[in-house]
Amino acid sequence: MVDVAPILAKVRALGSDIVMEKGAMTIKNGALLTNEQRLWISKNRSAIEAYLEPAVAGSVPPPTSDDTQPMTWGQFARILYAEPPDTMDPLDWSYFVTQSGKVVRRYLGVDQ
Repeated sequence: MVDVAPILAKVRALGSDIVMEKGAMTIKNGALLTNEQRLWISKNRSAIEAYLEPAVAGSVPPPTSDDTQPMTWGQFARILYAEPPDTMDPLDWSYFVTQSGKVVRRYLGVDQ
């Protein structure tokens, strides 16, 4: 399986983004990507959709009242991507989540 998170981070660093809108994967600012990058995204569409759409992938664990079992950052990020605020531009929300992930990884001492 392809590790999608670093690829999304690179796409976002280039000023583009891949988001789910109304159940369909969409590339925002796709003109900023090379043909090779867009081809890779196309070839790995199902893995990217599974990462971005937790309801389809079944990747988000059921909510629990047990505070001893915290979510991983990846699980939490999937929820954030799946439930962006209606009042926020999807590209801005994606940038916010990506930057938050960097803060969390830096705090945890995880290499990026």
